[in-house]
Amino acid sequence: MSVFQKEILEQHLAEVFRNEYIAVYIDSSKKILVCQTQASYIPIHTFKDSFLKCAGLIERGGVERFVFDKRSLRAFHQPSMEWYFVSWKQEMYKLHGLRVHRKILPPEPWFQKCVEAGRHEIELKHPANIFSKLDIGYTGSIAESLVV
Repeated sequence: MSVFQKEILEQHLAEVFRNEYIAVYIDSSKKILVCQTQASYIPIHTFKDSFLKCAGLIERGGVERFVFDKRSLRAFHQPSMEWYFVSWKQEMYKLHGLRVHRKILPPEPWFQKCVEAGRHEIELKHPANIFSKLDIGYTGSIAESLVV
């Protein structure tokens, strides 16, 4: 059993859907949705489709905390990140009140630097976005993401 699978079991998360790139889990009682990458790279069309499915779950389940576990990724794709930040997060906030986002990044320092640089670039390009209204945090595990 992988570390990822063990974490899912320990947190009593129920799988909602899966494809070859992403698995999504929910804890309805805690109003938490976890999106966990399953591959080293996710094509943008699959990324968007998966996150649009998550949007439906957020709407139906009254989700208050979204955890994005990216530890399997080994490639950074700025257009996907920009869509996720500028379109998806903004829509989830405006339509469903989702403010709390937790991210679990791969351990490689270069990936973390790419995320920082990418986020800075997005904030410069989209200064009127809702970033300041969101509670975005980075954690090291699913368990930590559920309480921090």
